[in-house]
Amino acid sequence: MRARLGAIAFSHGVVDFFSALVIPLLSVLEEQASMTPAQGAALIAAGSLSSGIIQPVVALVGDKRDTRSLGTIGLMVAALAIGLIGFADSFWKLLILQVLGAAGIGAFHPPAAAVMGHLSGRKRSMGVSIFFAAGILGGAGGAFTAPIWAEVLGIKSFLIGLVPASLTAVLLAWATHDSAHRHAHAAHSHRALPEKERAARWAAVWVLYASNALRFIVNMAMVQVLVRWSEIHVLGKNGISGVTASTLPELLNTELRHDASRVNGPLQAAMAIGMGVFGLLIGGLVPASRSRLAMIITPCIGAGAVLAMPASPGFGVAFAMCVLVGGGYAGTVPLSIAAAQRLLPHRTTLASGLMMGGAWSLALVGPPLAQWIFGLTSSLTTTAAIFSAVLFASGVMIAFIPRRLIDQGEHGLG
Repeated sequence: MRARLGAIAFSHGVVDFFSALVIPLLSVLEEQASMTPAQGAALIAAGSLSSGIIQPVVALVGDKRDTRSLGTIGLMVAALAIGLIGFADSFWKLLILQVLGAAGIGAFHPPAAAVMGHLSGRKRSMGVSIFFAAGILGGAGGAFTAPIWAEVLGIKSFLIGLVPASLTAVLLAWATHDSAHRHAHAAHSHRALPEKERAARWAAVWVLYASNALRFIVNMAMVQVLVRWSEIHVLGKNGISGVTASTLPELLNTELRHDASRVNGPLQAAMAIGMGVFGLLIGGLVPASRSRLAMIITPCIGAGAVLAMPASPGFGVAFAMCVLVGGGYAGTVPLSIAAAQRLLPHRTTLASGLMMGGAWSLALVGPPLAQWIFGLTSSLTTTAAIFSAVLFASGVMIAFIPRRLIDQGEHGLG
């Protein structure tokens, strides 16, 4: 059992490693494919949409056909598509690869999360937290590695990632294809509940979904904010100040864009570290009877970090703020996944897909909206302030879910 759990967590780390290779190199890719900043934002948004839309589809098929094989196929599709980004010389070629790669990454998550939660038994929240943290660790590794890998070996060398991806796919197939992802009598037990109770559970799941969607929008908006902050930071270190949104692309040459990617990568990784560390700590330390409170407070506190980040005076402070930002918008994601799985024990894959990809699909508005606000105001502080309010709202809305539906252990629901 532990071996299978470890294999699933490891596979999540590998998948999210690939998912993190594109964003740190956005400034470089914009030059490689002759893209505008708006097209760069659209590229990120397309990844969110593709990854998000595919997850409920995979979840529905997985629950109906009782199969986890689509997750393994998704891993290989992601590795191939992302491995080819160095060969794309136009926005449209990059867009196609981004959509395919993100879809593959998205397809992995619902079946893997469902099996992880089921095999964890009464420690579902902890199991999902470990799964979540493993993915974040892989993502942080990808964000740190991408700029160095691209500079030393070239972006075209990303294609060699197919080798470890293939080995991981074999491991994932062993761990999940023959493993259950729900209790045998879950559907019967759910149908036996009063209609009012079933409706209340679905309503709670949709509130959790909406809250996660808002937090993921903030997630992707801050990804875009960090790309531009890194560019402005590098220009400032080279004695160029008074940068506006319109003059920023003109001031960046190839060398400065690579410098910016070396700043952007670690900052993106810092957000990922915050996501993983806080997700693991909150998922492991917060008792089931306090899940709802944690889901209210954490994003409200994180909103302060989002607001403060653009004003960071240097890289060190920015790195620390990014850790807090990541924890603020993602620290309670494992709790929401575990809660949704308990609320819908007969649809654990769908519950996982809604909390992750279903909500993630709406994050597509984050990067273009952040870029638009920055273009309108030339102020990253104003941009962040708007998304700080969105993150705060995502926490407040959890208060509309009755405590009895969330603050229960594995034995209390499902």
